[in-house]
Amino acid sequence: MVRYCLMTEHGESLGAPPELRRVEPGEEDPARPDEVSGARSRASETEPDAARVAVRETVKLDLSRPAGPARTPDGSDRDVADGDYGDDVVATMDTVLIPHGRPGEDVSTMETVLLPRGRPAGTRRPRGAPLPVAALVNTGWAALQLLGPLFLLTVAVRAAEGPIDWALSLRFVLAGWLLGHGVPLTVALDGRLGAMELAPLALTALALWRVSRAGVHTTRAIGAQGSGSFRQAALAAGAVGLVYGVFGVAAAALAQAPGLLVLPWRAGLHCAVLGLAAGALGSVRAGGVLRRLARSTPVLLRDGVRAGVVAALLVLAVGAGAVGLAVAINGGEAARDMAGFSTGVLGQAGLTLLSLAYGPNLAVWAASYLLGPGFAAGTLPLTQLPVFAGVPDGPLRGAGWLLTVLPLLAGAAAAVLMARRRLRPRRTRHGDVVTPPARWLRMCGSALAAGVVAGLLLAAAAYASGGALPVTGAVRTGPVVWQVALMAALVVTLGGLLGVAGFWSWRGFRRQA
Repeated sequence: MVRYCLMTEHGESLGAPPELRRVEPGEEDPARPDEVSGARSRASETEPDAARVAVRETVKLDLSRPAGPARTPDGSDRDVADGDYGDDVVATMDTVLIPHGRPGEDVSTMETVLLPRGRPAGTRRPRGAPLPVAALVNTGWAALQLLGPLFLLTVAVRAAEGPIDWALSLRFVLAGWLLGHGVPLTVALDGRLGAMELAPLALTALALWRVSRAGVHTTRAIGAQGSGSFRQAALAAGAVGLVYGVFGVAAAALAQAPGLLVLPWRAGLHCAVLGLAAGALGSVRAGGVLRRLARSTPVLLRDGVRAGVVAALLVLAVGAGAVGLAVAINGGEAARDMAGFSTGVLGQAGLTLLSLAYGPNLAVWAASYLLGPGFAAGTLPLTQLPVFAGVPDGPLRGAGWLLTVLPLLAGAAAAVLMARRRLRPRRTRHGDVVTPPARWLRMCGSALAAGVVAGLLLAAAAYASGGALPVTGAVRTGPVVWQVALMAALVVTLGGLLGVAGFWSWRGFRRQA
């Protein structure tokens, strides 16, 4: 077998050009005798003669010839891509394919390198749109996506009653939009003024969702997507909140009418705060800040926050199911309330949508009812809305007390999901499947943190779901915030600890079986 080595007579420091010399079989390479002899001895022990070519990676590069296919001595081109080249061709090749790995090695077992996400280091990010323009366009589009359907629905309902008053319809839509952001309205009812503070949480959730998407699109527009920059995320969220606050002031100014009073500064403050919070949720996620914070957060706290959010959502889902069950049981009363409104088909459709808009409020109240603190209903049944037909008039009777166990089971389910996720088998960079060690004390700490997080989230929901109505006077309708926070934290914490203990017992029983 003939091999070629790259060597110089006088060394590279003297600028002598390299010379390609034939090395006969059995002769040591003068350039790297130790390395080549060791490599050849290892190859002779473990590899056949045909694989020894992979040991040498040095060939002559002819810089005087342009790149192209190798030429044979007779001047004809030869295709050497398949590795069929002789001794007279190697010396004239511009490039040589160097095999990776050993012959017969499985590609699935080769080591891989984890490449960081995002742009390569040292590359400049493309310059995005100006921040004010991006925030104005995206936030305005987010507001129109909610105001447009509301305006069309209002016009359709009023068209069923008679001629359309476009100015009055616009004021009604703007007032409902502001009420969805928690802005109190002062309305005239039966010759006296009353405060309307009960915000429809379905409308609030839709508004927050669209504003959070505005934060995402603003972050992308300024070229900060995946940058991990706290400054860029804060600027995007602040710009979205500022523009949304300006929209709130403008909406309050346009909604002013005889019998309807809205304070512009209050509207601007509410919209700015909610816009800032929702825009921050979108910007930190799109900008990679959330991933950066998660990586720097301890596992105990990270698992606790995730389990607390899941537990709070499960408790609210239990409350929503209880509301649906209560309305179904009192379906006759709900039908009578619906028939009490002298409206057509479109009017009844509007009442149904209005009841759905206040559905999340009742879900929060039902969750507070099952947790123990309950809520103040006041004169809610006097509103004659069908959804309020399911409001209970006393404590649970008979087997109904079994429903109070559902929030405890929600906390246990969140803890079990957390434990399963933490002990799920994972694949390493080398392709091995390993199971992380079970750290039960840390999981118990995460369950405690989950109770605190769930308590805070449900307390915020309880505060947003309550408010005064013109028919209830100054009495606030809804649950007591601090009682909901305390009971939710206790119930979710207890359920989480029971869930971790149950998962530990089930895992031990499964191992013994």
